Order: sequence, then structure tokens, then C-alpha cells
Amino acid sequence: MMTGLRSGRGLLLVGWSVLSLSSCCTEAPVSEVRVRSAGEVVVRKAGDESNPSSSSSEDGSGTASRVKQLTGIRFDVPASWDEQPESEFYEAKYLIGSESGEMMLTLTTMGGGVEANLERWVGQFQQSPGSRPRRDTLRVDGTSAEWLDVRGTFRSRVGSRPGPHEDWRLLGVAIPMRPRPFLLKLVGPRAAVSDFEDEFRDFVRSAQLDN
Repeated sequence: MMTGLRSGRGLLLVGWSVLSLSSCCTEAPVSEVRVRSAGEVVVRKAGDESNPSSSSSEDGSGTASRVKQLTGIRFDVPASWDEQPESEFYEAKYLIGSESGEMMLTLTTMGGGVEANLERWVGQFQQSPGSRPRRDTLRVDGTSAEWLDVRGTFRSRVGSRPGPHEDWRLLGVAIPMRPRPFLLKLVGPRAAVSDFEDEFRDFVRSAQLDN
């Protein structure tokens, strides 16, 4: 009689062990949640509306950039550009270094219309005899913008450096917007601006107009 009870208890224990093992093996795995470390930058692309004024991203080449939100427009700004403090005269200002010298880029809205501002930029240069400003158009987020190229002696002050600055070059872009056009002005040594021209065009084309 005792032998039968022990056998029954043994079978019961074996059955319980098998059931427990089966339940354990079919249990859903716990998913891992990545915890962002302190100070880590959140990567985003232009077009993501979450905090567009200060978010970072990378382009296809792996170059870090930062989305800069300005009045009615935003740009992918390379992180290597030295951003300057804001001023009443512009919304954003960057110093861009190169082997051929330092360039300055300002971005702002300005009254007076497109043509008046382009003429003002031309007036800041003393051009060589026979030299004329070069005009073109550039598509910026579906809008036709005016492109200006002026070369010669830049007569205006650049930061703490008074003019004149000989053999300089200016690339300017005027994007028609309401109520005032948006202006980009790149100025610096001619060799530096020439080497930087393609990158500047790409930067301008990165703009996204707010609708």
C-alpha cells in the first residue's frame, strides 16, 4: 500500500516538473529598452518638427549639422561653423574658417525689397574696371531666389576688422518671402569663397520654408 502511494507521489512530482518547465520556456521574452546617456544628442532630420531650433542630425557623409530655425525658414547648419551671438542687425551669424582665410555668413530678414538689398551689397565693393556683378537664380524649396556674385575690394567693416579688404568676394542670396525677403550674405577672401562656393550652394538648398 505504501509502495503505491510513493509511486503516485513520484508521478505527480514528475508531472508538475514537466508542466513548470513548459510554462517557463513559453514565457514571452523581456524586450530591452535603450536608455539614453546624459548629454547624448538626439539625432533628427530636417522636417522633424520636434524642437527644430536646436536639434542635430548627420548628412550622408556623416558630417554633423544642426537645424537652425529662423523667421519663416530653417537650415541645416554644419556643426563646424562658429556661431556668433545674435544681434539686432541679423538673425544668425557664422564665422567659417578655411586655409585661405576666414569667411563671414549672415542670415536675416530685411526690408526694402530684393533689388534694393542686392544693390546695397554691390555698393559695398570697389570693383575692378570692366568688372560687373554676376546674377543668377537658384531654387530654394520650390521658390526662385536671386543669386549675386561680387568681386573686388570690400569696403565695409567685418567684425572688428575695418575695411578695405582687397581681393574679396561676396556671394549673396535673396529669397522672396512675406512680409520681407530673407537674405544670406557670405563674404571673405576671394580664394576662400571660391573654394567654398559649392558647399554654400548646398547649404542654401537645404533651406525649408515654413508654410
